[in-house]
Amino acid sequence: MPRQIAQKSLPHTFKKFTTQIVYFLVVPFFLLVFAALYTPFHIDSLLDTETTRASYSFNITMVMCILLVVMVISRVVLYLTRAINHMSLNLYRIWCVMEIVVSSFFVALYISLIGHFQKQYLEILVITAAYLFLTLLIPYLFIELAYRFSAVKSIDPETVANDSRIHFYDSRHNLKFVVAADHILYIKADENYITIHYTEAEKMKTYEMRSSMKNIEDICTSNGILRCHRSYFINPTHIKALRKDKENLIVAELDIKEGTLIPVSKTYYEDLVKVL
Repeated sequence: MPRQIAQKSLPHTFKKFTTQIVYFLVVPFFLLVFAALYTPFHIDSLLDTETTRASYSFNITMVMCILLVVMVISRVVLYLTRAINHMSLNLYRIWCVMEIVVSSFFVALYISLIGHFQKQYLEILVITAAYLFLTLLIPYLFIELAYRFSAVKSIDPETVANDSRIHFYDSRHNLKFVVAADHILYIKADENYITIHYTEAEKMKTYEMRSSMKNIEDICTSNGILRCHRSYFINPTHIKALRKDKENLIVAELDIKEGTLIPVSKTYYEDLVKVL
């Protein structure tokens, strides 16, 4: 089930700020260049009935500016809310469609104000939306396919299959730390932060990042790092012994020189024993 959910979710690359820049630069300027060179679908008749080149060029530039403003606002909002929205790829496509819809409202308003097209606003809106959808479908599809193809191409299936590393993302879904699963000793949570205790060159090291136990639970469990306490995950392969301390509480002794003791609550004790 977690794997199926991950496949339907929006790829991380679509949430990057650089991706938003590509969208709000490429889409409006594609409209400007494409309309200027080819005047697709007789768009010149919509923008200027006098069909003078100077007037057409000015109006298509204004349309491009309207689209640019809408795209910038939309993409900034999308980027700033990336940490709290869990958008699927299909919802992202709906977001893109809404960018065209909103742009159509403002472009239709501009066309009705310049007064060259003798129709009611709703009629202008329908025609404008059709023009924008038919034209902008090209750059939207091209950008999405380019990003998805580059992501697929950069992944070597054999490397992924043999990759035992865990990728830790912070609360804003930014990749912060990558470590081999068998190098992790334990993970401790403290309010809004987690501290990963791991080994490197036979030395114990730590890495702190802003996240929560809930955020990392699936990735840890799927890589054999088990929950042993409400504030701890532990790697069973590094457990030397389970015993009771002076206060008669169950602790796990790790196989490191420091002899670190990790608390084990009754809730997770049985599950931990099963894998030892």
